[in-house]
Amino acid sequence: MSFYGDAIKKRRVVKRKVGGSRRREDDQEEVKKDPVVSGRIEKEKILEKPVWMSEEEFEKKKKVLELELKPLVEEKKDETVSYDGPMASEDVNVKIKYLKDLKAEGKDEIVREFYNAQTFNSRQTKRTESPIYRLRSFNNCIKYILINKYGRPNGSTLELGCGKGGDLSKWGMIGTRQFVGIDLSDESIREAIKRYRNGRYKFQAVFATGDAFKVQLPEILKGFSMEEVSFLQFDNVSMQFCMHYAFSSEENVESMLENVSKSLKVGGMFVGTIPSSDFIKWKLKKLKDGELKWGNSLYSVTFPDLSCFDKEKGNFKEPFGNVYNYYLKDAVEDVPEYVVPFEKFRSMCEEHGLELRYKKNFFDMFNKEVGEYFYKLPGPLIQSLQLPDGRYGVAGEEREACSFYLAFAFERV
Repeated sequence: MSFYGDAIKKRRVVKRKVGGSRRREDDQEEVKKDPVVSGRIEKEKILEKPVWMSEEEFEKKKKVLELELKPLVEEKKDETVSYDGPMASEDVNVKIKYLKDLKAEGKDEIVREFYNAQTFNSRQTKRTESPIYRLRSFNNCIKYILINKYGRPNGSTLELGCGKGGDLSKWGMIGTRQFVGIDLSDESIREAIKRYRNGRYKFQAVFATGDAFKVQLPEILKGFSMEEVSFLQFDNVSMQFCMHYAFSSEENVESMLENVSKSLKVGGMFVGTIPSSDFIKWKLKKLKDGELKWGNSLYSVTFPDLSCFDKEKGNFKEPFGNVYNYYLKDAVEDVPEYVVPFEKFRSMCEEHGLELRYKKNFFDMFNKEVGEYFYKLPGPLIQSLQLPDGRYGVAGEEREACSFYLAFAFERV
């Protein structure tokens, strides 16, 4: 039964057999097409400058938001946005529910609207033409290894911050039977649904828009039956390249970890990738007086000020709210992120019944594990990681950009 004790609501579910055929469990029950609704995007509200942002930075953000608004927002009299493709009435193992009351402020709004715009922009360019194509391949390789090494096979998976569904095939590789994806960006969720529908995956999937850092999962997923969302009890919870946004406040981290721990079965795994606080502290200690930024032509990290960091002790004065702007060419444009002091994160996980099983920076992980998992990686991914000298991995500026991250795995006890 669900940890939350919610009542079970029966609903027809279509399951896929091996080979892609379908079996209807209840031929008699009629399935109604669920409308896809999103909180109405108010142009005036989005373009209002947050008090914490400089005029110069706001002008940059405004250009991104204006790009997002024009192609992606379609207002109707009922203040909803309808999805114009086939939905639940044709394929009920894919459903999407947008929270009507999803509202964010300040930095959260900038992050949400930026990733909506990035999703639109990514449709216009070919992945292989990206200047960070190899770096993305390296990050994907790390996630393949992490999921194969610590993901519980043949079970159910909850992904918080699922983005455009880029990890669906990775979870399919270990025999996942049921998948639930949640993301703050409604446009990313739309792309995730398209990816799932076109991928012929052999597991059921549910996608929803919601803020898992502030809203409890039963509220986000209340429009679905308990069967569809695995009774809110999962074998795996995944958070890839997104958890650092929760560290804006202790309240957000507590809410996020409550969602993780309550959703995991005993013995289930919490896996993810985050910026390395050790790497960030090492870089900050090397900065000269007055410097607030480091990086290269591919990436950069800029702190608005360094009053939050004790350079002599090499630590942040407080564990939460240590904001910096992160830039990654062709991917992230100076979006505000937060430092994740790993020891503080580990101790908070322990308070929620999560024990650390693995922590490695990307390069140590790649060098140690790639030999064991190399044969499992997709051929195109392997080819994209081959260097001119015949070795595999990344080098030069790409290497430093990848050094920014680490992978982790916790077990629910």
